[in-house]
Amino acid sequence: MMASAQKTDLIQRLLELSWKPKKIFLQTAALIVAYFIFLFFRAIAPETPGAAIWARVIMFIGWVIIYLLLLFVLTAIAKITVAEVTDEEEIGAAGALKAAGGSLKSIFTSPLKIFAVIAGLWICHVVIDLWGKVPFFGELGWMFSPIFTFPLGIAAVATILILLFGGMILPVIIAIGKEGPVSELIDFLRKNTIKFAGHFITALIVAVVTLIILTSALSWSRGVSISVMREKYSYVQKHIPGFVQHVPGMQAFMLMRQVTTPDEYSQMAFTEPKADRWTLKVAGFVFGIAMWLIHVSIWGYVMVDFGVAGSLSYLGLAGTEAEKTPAPRSDNTEPEAIKPAAGRKSRKKAEESEFDAASPPGEGEEKFE
Repeated sequence: MMASAQKTDLIQRLLELSWKPKKIFLQTAALIVAYFIFLFFRAIAPETPGAAIWARVIMFIGWVIIYLLLLFVLTAIAKITVAEVTDEEEIGAAGALKAAGGSLKSIFTSPLKIFAVIAGLWICHVVIDLWGKVPFFGELGWMFSPIFTFPLGIAAVATILILLFGGMILPVIIAIGKEGPVSELIDFLRKNTIKFAGHFITALIVAVVTLIILTSALSWSRGVSISVMREKYSYVQKHIPGFVQHVPGMQAFMLMRQVTTPDEYSQMAFTEPKADRWTLKVAGFVFGIAMWLIHVSIWGYVMVDFGVAGSLSYLGLAGTEAEKTPAPRSDNTEPEAIKPAAGRKSRKKAEESEFDAASPPGEGEEKFE
């Protein structure tokens, strides 16, 4: 199985391991919690222009918390994937969360190091810009700022990419018990840049195709509803709650009453007294929440897709590397971290080696004569 992460059947294996209800349920539940965390930090962030820096700091803290939450759930999903790939005993959702709870220290400390680097780079840039606000000398000195801010920007982009790819690779590294997850992540990306890029593109293609199919299904359903319900559909959409609009794709869906219905019905949705009937308000609220949950679950699958792809990529590439340079060990001291990377192919080779060792000399040749 480990070799399959490097071959054309990666897509088939990716689809097979991604469309698991418990994985999508776990990730969707995490996204729902993350969504309300986002709304909370968005609400407390100041909106005045003079407090823009503080608003960014508050939202940065919110994104850190959201990333840690999603990393925790992705680690649980990685534990399920590792068990599936290595033919271990199947793990349920509750068991996976409990197992991920045993790795809380690595889950929380690993990405914080990356976030600290991003924060440090941002602070350095802010200090340079604050110096530029000083009259005369500050202004004259700041004109040379690109010499320093451009390298800071490059470092920030590189760190953000590590953070992004870390969402794919860190969970499986933590799940199999590797020490120094961030160092292992950077070392893995450095050694397998091209191969991992191919796996990432594969996961991206699968995610995009899935998004197109699922959004097309929503579009088809909406078209049927508009044709049948006509102005009633606009009445219902008018009462979709506004707090659901922050899910990608949901805001465009909410605006469809203006761009997909005939003009006369779109206008009637805002002028007819019956458009504010209490039954329509209830219908709009429930309908909006249902569509919100559907959009969240779609993005839950997308995250599972990238998470599973990261697990397959790391296990496949790390397994290949482990077979090339195996570490010396005694019979009963194999580290747990190496076992998933060995895979069924390595176990098969080991069984064949034991068979060859047990066979009398010349026996194999007689069988092929």
